[in-house]
Amino acid sequence: MYIEPLHIPMMYGRVAIASVALTHALFATFIVGSSMIGASFETLGQVSGKARYERLARLIAFTLILSTATVSFFGVILVFFLNIFWPQFWSALFRIMFWPLLLEASFFLAEAVFAYIWYYTWDWASTGVRKKLHIACGWLAAGSSLIAMVMIDIVASYMLTPRPPSAFWQMIFNPTMLYLDSHRIVGNLAWTGFGLAGICAVAYLRARAQEDRDFYRWAGGACFLVGFGALLIMPIIGYQYLLQIRYVEPQAFYTLMLGPRSWLFNLVALLYSLVIITGSIYMLRSVWPSLSPESPGRVVLPLSLGLLVVAGIVLTLPYHLQHIPFVSRFTTQDINPWGKMQPNKYFAIAFLVMFGLINWLYFFRSFRSHWWQSSVEHSARENRTSSLLMVLTVCSILIMLTMGWARETARAFNGYLIYGQFNLTDEQSTYQAERAP
Repeated sequence: MYIEPLHIPMMYGRVAIASVALTHALFATFIVGSSMIGASFETLGQVSGKARYERLARLIAFTLILSTATVSFFGVILVFFLNIFWPQFWSALFRIMFWPLLLEASFFLAEAVFAYIWYYTWDWASTGVRKKLHIACGWLAAGSSLIAMVMIDIVASYMLTPRPPSAFWQMIFNPTMLYLDSHRIVGNLAWTGFGLAGICAVAYLRARAQEDRDFYRWAGGACFLVGFGALLIMPIIGYQYLLQIRYVEPQAFYTLMLGPRSWLFNLVALLYSLVIITGSIYMLRSVWPSLSPESPGRVVLPLSLGLLVVAGIVLTLPYHLQHIPFVSRFTTQDINPWGKMQPNKYFAIAFLVMFGLINWLYFFRSFRSHWWQSSVEHSARENRTSSLLMVLTVCSILIMLTMGWARETARAFNGYLIYGQFNLTDEQSTYQAERAP
């Protein structure tokens, strides 16, 4: 099929798709995480009879509605751009992945329907059978969004570790599919938890009534617990995911971990360390006033924070210095021995997870003792503490975008749109007319 060339550099198409796809993915992952967290909080409210869970769930449902509308817009723009800038690639991918893409669109539609029913029937479904049906709608929205994510992860994992299209089930359950799914589910909960905590922090700073301030402080802490807890699990799943890439597509693994794009992994390590450290500062500031002078937490929490800072520095240190943009202007050294993955960074990751978990447990214990019911005289301190949640939101957004960019560049840097099967050069005729022999 002849396509009239665009007569523009291919870089324009790459930038257009990258910007729209990353924005779309950010809101799509928020939908999956917020629907699961919101349905969980409403269920907890029903079981415990505590109104604050119900109020938080309704707030989350509102953010879910806004995210669903936004992701629909960017989804249309993404398909539109794929047809314009990458028609041959999109045609091949759509033909191979027809059923997963069709199911993804179908379950996204189901998620939208259930999410709108869930939010707009809140006052109607207050008690009895209506309430149970209402909670069911929340879980149906969460389940539909999760299945839609699994379908699109099949497509994403196939592009990195493809199998022959003729082998349908091998193509669907390719070597990295389950690992990518697991990593994204946990990652969605982490970024969404921090994102919702940031929204609650903004609401806390804007609230005037003490009752509202207490609620938003509690809500920010509850969402933070989800986000930080999920964050501690991510390195374990991410390690297994990288192992699969190493065994199946060693060239892509080398590009990302030791090659020209290894600086992206260092950026991910920096952002992960910042989130762990900032989250630990938030937990320290939150629980400190409630600790008795004899409490071990007055020693453990500051010591843990210091160790986390050291571990974060070690994890962030690069190994191949010359792969970092512009570093050649400052040094000609190529290898930094302190940046070795084994054993230095393995110990650093272990310390970040272990001491992060200790801080999380202290915070969870204090959270259950109603530390969030602050007095007026402590409002200035709590304003600064709540501002840390907004910092965590920004860092979590950046880490999600960087991780997505890192996975995609592992293919694109080596010249592939579908690894080993469809090259960037196969789309060259879309941009420039072929020269006559």
